Amino acid sequence: MPRRRNNVALAIVLVVFAFCARYASAVGSTPHSTFSYKEGDPTGPEKWATLQKDWAICDSGTKQSPIDVAKVEVSKDLGPLEQNYKAGAAVVQNRGHDFMLNWTGGNGDLTIEGKKYTLLQVHWHAPSEHTVNGTRFDAEMHMVHEDSTKSKAVVAVLFSTKAGKPSKLLGDLKPYFERLAGKQNATEEVKGTVDPTAWIDNASGYYRYEGSFTTPPCTEGVLWSIMSKVADASKDEIDSIDRVKKSSVEPNARPAQTINSRVVRYYKAGATEGSAPAPAPAPGPT
Repeated sequence: MPRRRNNVALAIVLVVFAFCARYASAVGSTPHSTFSYKEGDPTGPEKWATLQKDWAICDSGTKQSPIDVAKVEVSKDLGPLEQNYKAGAAVVQNRGHDFMLNWTGGNGDLTIEGKKYTLLQVHWHAPSEHTVNGTRFDAEMHMVHEDSTKSKAVVAVLFSTKAGKPSKLLGDLKPYFERLAGKQNATEEVKGTVDPTAWIDNASGYYRYEGSFTTPPCTEGVLWSIMSKVADASKDEIDSIDRVKKSSVEPNARPAQTINSRVVRYYKAGATEGSAPAPAPAPGPT
């Protein structure tokens, strides 16, 4: 009987590991040991394009992310994001440069401009990678989606500690972040199920533009939707995101990239169409 139990436990571990590896590959994840976020470092953001041949677009690309959202075109044509998420069993993984949450079962999808995108995984950056009118926030959550053609769409949620209020989402995950700190590639199953339905507030509106992954290989063609409502979080919750390496707080945010000729569109029900400065993000819980 003990041997059988051990075999079952090993099988579960292998399934979870394979699942995490599958989704890490699907979204272009790269081992942290090969790049860093330290400016001036030989493996820092300004050197990413030189580290591997297929990373050249990190420097030569014209549609790189993140960006500073400063001017927008208000567009009623975009419409609200259509959620069809559902609760499911999930796993948290320390990827060496961030914490990632993905589902081991079905977790639903999101319809964007008529296309259905399945939610693959969620991960966090601290401080935020995107800025609005030059303002950087305390953290940023990326909800990574993929459609039937493997095209990617990311919904970003910004977090701020200014109000001093905790986040239910981050509060629930904080114990997992703390236990996995410093344990690269380690995973832990989340107790119960995780439901992403409440993580996106359509009433707040969003900024939309075409960009890239914010980590190597910096693949372009990613459709970004940055929610304009800023979520609350406590300092302890943000610090838990930062402590991927456990020994110290280490930022994992790529600097803002040149926007070039791209247009950032903004949608919010009732907004007047036309060019305008980016509306200041509104506070709100998540």
